[in-house]
Amino acid sequence: MSHQSHRYTETLLREILRRQDPPQFGRQYEPAIKPIREEAPGSSRPAWVWSELLQRDVSTLSIPERVVLSIVLRHPALFELQEQRMLPYLPATHPFFGHPLAIGMVLPSFRGTLAIAEELGVLQWHPYITKKSTGNEASVEIPAPWIGDFLLFLKDAIGPYCVNLSVKATREGFIRPQVGITPATNLKRAEQKEIVRQSVEQILYQEIGIPSRCIAADEVDPIVAANLRQILSWQKRKVPFDTQQYDEIVAAFNEGLRAGTTALKIIHRIATSNCCRPYDVKIVMYHAIWRREIRIDLFQYFFVDHPLIPENRDVLEVYDHWFERS
Repeated sequence: MSHQSHRYTETLLREILRRQDPPQFGRQYEPAIKPIREEAPGSSRPAWVWSELLQRDVSTLSIPERVVLSIVLRHPALFELQEQRMLPYLPATHPFFGHPLAIGMVLPSFRGTLAIAEELGVLQWHPYITKKSTGNEASVEIPAPWIGDFLLFLKDAIGPYCVNLSVKATREGFIRPQVGITPATNLKRAEQKEIVRQSVEQILYQEIGIPSRCIAADEVDPIVAANLRQILSWQKRKVPFDTQQYDEIVAAFNEGLRAGTTALKIIHRIATSNCCRPYDVKIVMYHAIWRREIRIDLFQYFFVDHPLIPENRDVLEVYDHWFERS
């Protein structure tokens, strides 16, 4: 979701630069915009989403972002994610700069969105804020950044690479903005601004060899989205068993999956024979489905009291084009 420049204050701009100049890796990463009312766009649906892989909460500003994130976080090639990442408006280092996996890589630098916007003759659409006058100083316009959605850090047989994902609710959202629109909005102007923003972002990343992809969340199968949202919500619950017990529980579910047993029957059977809580067995089940150790059909609604259905289509294969190197 693109974040409107008129929401910026000097305080927020300072805070964004503190968090993102430059962005950190791992658990130290801080998104430019956090899913809190003071920062998220007015009509958005912000929320933190826990990721076991990243060992931190991920900032999401909309339901479409959470739909896409539930597929992104499950991809085996993903090792790092930077969400709500500032698009540098001045020259800046490559996103991989400073990462241990980048040692020995030739990393081109960003030119910055200001230089690109100027070259395209669209500088008037770039975000700015007015720095209020103080004492003898007159008020001045200072540049502010656009914020991207998801920058993925992936690793394949060739090595590490990045992919930039822009997320909207629908394909139309990439032309006609849906967020921050009121009856008073000049739609033609808003559309022009959105198209410019998308162009500048794509060029910014393209110049340093990073592909940008526009993802419309309504093109994700709604059943897959619902299942993954449910499974992802169990990630923060810790598995209360050791590795051997965990493996035995997973094996019991896979046996039940082949036999078409209900998850509920398996949960109660394991809980009774191991003298443990059904809730704890359920945690293992959700973790193992998420980790692709129990391969159920995610294109069918998953209910614990319905027979388990083996995977027919792999979700990651269906959406694999999101993650391609080029």
